[in-house]
Amino acid sequence: MKNEDRNMIKGFLFDMDGTVFDTERVYFKAWHKTGELLGYDIPDELLDMMRGSSVTSAIKIFGDFFDGKHDYLEARKLRQQLADEDFKKNGVPLRPGARELVAYIREQGLKLALATSTYKEVVDFYLEDTGLTGAFDVVITGDMVKNGKPDPDIFITAAEKLGLRPEECAVCEDSLNGIKAGRSSGARVFYIPDLNRMTKEQIDLYVDETFGSLSDIIGYMEALKG
Repeated sequence: MKNEDRNMIKGFLFDMDGTVFDTERVYFKAWHKTGELLGYDIPDELLDMMRGSSVTSAIKIFGDFFDGKHDYLEARKLRQQLADEDFKKNGVPLRPGARELVAYIREQGLKLALATSTYKEVVDFYLEDTGLTGAFDVVITGDMVKNGKPDPDIFITAAEKLGLRPEECAVCEDSLNGIKAGRSSGARVFYIPDLNRMTKEQIDLYVDETFGSLSDIIGYMEALKG
């Protein structure tokens, strides 16, 4: 990416689970418990395939994996109940540096969107529990777009709602499906690894910058000023 292109970043489009909120580990445990309660194994391989995808995509992935023998929506509902119990007991965890990065972006006068495949009621709970309600200029949820990740619709819509072109934005993501959506949208793609680790070939193909933590993005943005 050329320096002049980097300096065009006017907005950030954040994924939610695994990027802003450190919730993927909670869901990981909840999925395995769901399988135990429903009487069949839900392997890590399947969770990796579904992570970051839309509900519609996950239904197909889940159905194909089990040859239609098990109902994704039934499993997802139970998984959410188990995860919600954890969140209500322990709170919704943030990824390190999330609060600081959100504050920094707002201080710099840049625009900020949350773009997630998750349903609105879950998003509202996360934001309220962590005190981040109102921190994002725009919140786009999975039920607000026709095609979910890995299609780019959610990031294109988020940029439009911010009054920006995707090319003026940086997408912050942790999953391959989200990374692909960000790349297809035309935005810059910032990868913050979580449970899913991408290969070097995937990173070279889809990612502009990789960061060890969200707080590292602050240093990156500050370096652009010099």
